Amino acid sequence: MPRIVGGAAKGRRLKAPHDGVRPATARARQALFDYLAQVIPGANVLDLYCGSGGLGIEALSRGAAHVHFVDISHKSLHYARENVALCGFDDRAWFTLKDVYRFLHQCREEGTGPFDLIFAAPPYRQAEPERILDEVVASEVLNTGGLICLEYSRHTAAPRMEESSPLTLDRRKVYGESVVEVWERVR
Repeated sequence: MPRIVGGAAKGRRLKAPHDGVRPATARARQALFDYLAQVIPGANVLDLYCGSGGLGIEALSRGAAHVHFVDISHKSLHYARENVALCGFDDRAWFTLKDVYRFLHQCREEGTGPFDLIFAAPPYRQAEPERILDEVVASEVLNTGGLICLEYSRHTAAPRMEESSPLTLDRRKVYGESVVEVWERVR
């Protein structure tokens, strides 16, 4: 069972389905959130492919103002809701059952956001890191100076952004089978 590694809910065990959801390892999550420590307090966060909600809940535990959880799986969203309630963060969380790309397109049409921090940890077999970054840029849901944290398999091709892209790679770390990247929107 995944566990919250810092903040108000530190040590809390989260419920997760036994199939189809791959929570970030505690080591990777700890390193990522140590890196994001100055960004999280008061941040408006988007957790795409939220699974059981571990990344978004970790952000809430460390002082994020709000987290919007998005997943296409009823089961995953159920676990995310249950875990948010278990940690006592109901008043700071929103949930959307929708395909991530449709959600981002809807954000563009409705003016949802912008967000200060976005997590995107798709199932490895569906990971398209470059497409995710392109869609986030096109939807204009990330504030200038905002960060997108992307997790994908080390066997997946790394995203290559055009020079004209408003995103720049801040950090890239490999943890076993996982690659964790942090991209900043610089303009």
